[in-house]
Amino acid sequence: MVAIAIPASSLIANMHGLHFLVLYGCVITITLFVSGRLVQDSTKNQPLPLIPTAPDPYEIAYLNTGEIGVFEVAVIDLIQRGYLQVINKNLIRIAENRPHPFRLTLIQRQVYNWFSTPRTANEMYFLRSVTEKVHLVCTVYQQHLQNEQLLNSDLKAKRWLISRTGTCIILALGGFKLVAALANGHHNVGFIIPMGILSVWLLWNIKMQIPRLSLRGEAYLKQLKETFRQLKQKVKTDFASELDYNLVVALFGITALAGTQYEYYQKISSPNTVRTNRTRTTSSSSNSSSGGCSSCCSTSGNCFGEISSSSGSSCGSSCSSSGGSSCGSSCGSSCGGGCGGCGE
Repeated sequence: MVAIAIPASSLIANMHGLHFLVLYGCVITITLFVSGRLVQDSTKNQPLPLIPTAPDPYEIAYLNTGEIGVFEVAVIDLIQRGYLQVINKNLIRIAENRPHPFRLTLIQRQVYNWFSTPRTANEMYFLRSVTEKVHLVCTVYQQHLQNEQLLNSDLKAKRWLISRTGTCIILALGGFKLVAALANGHHNVGFIIPMGILSVWLLWNIKMQIPRLSLRGEAYLKQLKETFRQLKQKVKTDFASELDYNLVVALFGITALAGTQYEYYQKISSPNTVRTNRTRTTSSSSNSSSGGCSSCCSTSGNCFGEISSSSGSSCGSSCSSSGGSSCGSSCGSSCGGGCGGCGE
C-alpha cells in the first residue's frame, strides 16, 4: 500500500493544474454522489405500522410535535380531570377542589407539579423548563418510535459520519495539492480553495438537512390524522370522551379545540394568541424601563402573569393600583399595558 501511495502522491503533486482541477472535480462529484446515496431514507417503501386499537395520545403527540406536544396533551388531560383550572382568563393553576394526585402517571405528575405556581400560555411555549419537565419521560416514546423507524435520530448520526468522511477526502486531496504546488513555486492554485470550500458547504448543508420524521414516520402520521379526523367534529358534541380530546390535541394541536367546551383554553394557548401576548409583554416591559415603572409589575406580580400572595385578586387590579400609587399617572398607563400583555 505504501509503495502504491508514494507514486500516486508524486503523480498528484506533479500534475498539471488544469488536469488536477478535472481530477479534483471528479473526486468531489463522486464524493457528493456516494454520500447522497448512503444517507437516503430507506424506510420509504416499508409497510406502515398498524393503527393501534388503544392509541396512546402522548406517544402520538411526541411523534407529531415532540415534547411540547406531549405537554399540551397533559395540560388538556389534567384540565378535563379536574386537576388544573384556568383563572383570570389567562392563568392556569392547580385546581382547588382537585382529586388526589396519586392516580397521575409520571408524565402527568411532572406537568401537574409545574403548575404549582400559576402559569400563562406564554410560559408554556417560551420556557425551557416546560420541555425539561417531560424530557426524561419522553425518552421511552423516542426509543419506541426509533425502533419502529418512524424517527430519523439514527440517520442523523449516520449522515454526520458520512459527511465528516467526505469532508476529510475533499480537504485532504485539495490541501495536499495546494501545499505541493506552493512548495514547487506554483501559485496558480486559486481555484482549489473555492472548489474545496463550496463542495464542503454542499456536503454539510444539502446532505445534512434531515427532517425529524422518517418517510415512514411521515406516512404513518398522515394515516393517523386521516383515521381520527372525524374526532375534530365529535369533540364539538356532548358525546366526546377524555381520550377523544387528548387525541385531537395530539394530532391537530390546540387550535382544534375551537368550538368545543374547552375553547377558552384554545384561545389562550393558540400560537397567534401567545405571539400577541408576548409582543404586548415585550412592548410594555420596554415602556416600563424607559419610564421608570419597572417596580409596578414587580410589586404586583411578574409580567408573565405569576401572581404573588400579596398581589391581590387579579393581575389587572393589582397592577392598576400599583401603577396609581407608586408610579404616577404616566406610569399607571404603562404598567396597565404591561398587565394587558399578561392577559385581560
